[in-house]
Amino acid sequence: MINGPKHLEQVTAYKPGASAKEIQREFGLDNVEKLASNENPLGASPKAIDAATVALQSGHIYGDGGAGLRHALSSFHGLPEEHFAVNNGSDAIIHQLARTFLLPGEHGVTCRGGFVSFQIASKTVGSEPKFVNQAPGYRFDVEAMVSAVEPATKLIYIPNPNNPTGTFVNRTEIEYLLDNVPETVLVVLDEAYVQYAAFLEPDDYPDALTLNRPNVLSLRTFSKAYGMAAFRIGYAVGMPDVIKWLRKTKLPFDPNAIGCAAAVAALDDQEHVQKTVELNASGLELLHSTLQEYGFTTSRSIANFVMVDCGESELAVKFHRALLEEGFITRPLAGFGLPTCVRISTGTADQNTRIATTIKKLAPVFTTH
Repeated sequence: MINGPKHLEQVTAYKPGASAKEIQREFGLDNVEKLASNENPLGASPKAIDAATVALQSGHIYGDGGAGLRHALSSFHGLPEEHFAVNNGSDAIIHQLARTFLLPGEHGVTCRGGFVSFQIASKTVGSEPKFVNQAPGYRFDVEAMVSAVEPATKLIYIPNPNNPTGTFVNRTEIEYLLDNVPETVLVVLDEAYVQYAAFLEPDDYPDALTLNRPNVLSLRTFSKAYGMAAFRIGYAVGMPDVIKWLRKTKLPFDPNAIGCAAAVAALDDQEHVQKTVELNASGLELLHSTLQEYGFTTSRSIANFVMVDCGESELAVKFHRALLEEGFITRPLAGFGLPTCVRISTGTADQNTRIATTIKKLAPVFTTH
């Protein structure tokens, strides 16, 4: 019998949500809409699809390990290439950060109810994250995170906006945190939903690339607003003396060449991104207003999803199942440490209208409004 390391016994593998085909079979439905994984309902830019199709013809040849993508990102953001690292999605970079910067006995600080990948990544290297509680309104508590920093703290991880709550840490709060933690602590701002957030909160959302701090690292992805979730392309932006360690610990030919070709082309289609964020803004407004009008409690999300707090874990399970029976896959959040909550992604205008109608129908069962 082959035994793995003891610390891996504490790791719970991430469980993806159910597929539409699975739910169709289980409930005998003709049509099922997946609004569970914060995907872009418009899909990828046609330019990205065309570039990927061309790149497939060279699928037998090793790619350049993201060199061309880093060059394109350098031009797009107006920063030297030494400020960029790329990998198979920003999720892969989270795991890379744990492998690169956390030694035994060291840890990162984050908030409960945040993106689960940081916890999983930390535990896979034998590090136990240090958690603080959320502030009111399902928000990250920067003062509590500052207080939690100790000599063994090497990272602070803040998904901004946070998945699964959609709430964000504003510029004043970020600057307070940066002013009050040592520059030897790497502050990771996971900005997977930055395009949505910057559109909805242009004045108060603190784009990490504007902070100009030596210990800030921004994580970005092509999975969300660019509609390229299956391509698995993400990148980090930071100071060269941080980025060089990520360059050292990346596998030589990651990320894949087909995804890189699509990503380079996607950068050249910001009109597609603009359509995406505008569609999301209208969908988010409809979901928020409908849920609140009919007595549900929600977070104030500026991402491409809304979080519903049912108040009791049993009610959250029933709400999720009731939506399944109506043909909508959503995401229960027990695995994120929020057992009373369910996350609903925005979709197309038609999907948003139909799930809003379904929510109105279900409301009397789940609220006292």
